[in-house]
Amino acid sequence: MRDHRPQAAQELLESSLTGQVRQRAMALSQLNEQVKALLPTQSAKQCRVANYRDGILILECGSSAWATRLNYDRHTLMSALRRNTLPSLMTIEIKVNPALAVDLEKKEEAKEAEKKMRKVSPMAAEYLKAIAEGAPEKVKKRLEAIAATSNRED
Repeated sequence: MRDHRPQAAQELLESSLTGQVRQRAMALSQLNEQVKALLPTQSAKQCRVANYRDGILILECGSSAWATRLNYDRHTLMSALRRNTLPSLMTIEIKVNPALAVDLEKKEEAKEAEKKMRKVSPMAAEYLKAIAEGAPEKVKKRLEAIAATSNRED
């Protein structure tokens, strides 16, 4: 006979295949943060953890130049990870994934475009300040924050 009693949604999600995939993704994300904390700042920006399986940590980077640079830090990284996080770590493989470099470029371009779009003209800032005078406190703060972007130097 089947058990027809209600089950918690969390239990159902955790026991399903999607729950297992989610747990694996979260574990890799945490490992990625730990690896980035151990690497030099520039190297950390250029790589990510792709997988960890059977004692092998696979890192991806955007170019062969960054792969070479990461190879120099490989033994230091391996020692630190063995001490703190992954005692069963046997080796680190570094793979080149050009799509990662493209993603980084797109993120930088998006940040620059966002900075340019956020600037308000001095005339618009004056109008926003005038509107803010009669607005409720919460709206007033937001309007003043937008108006303040006209004074910002990029």
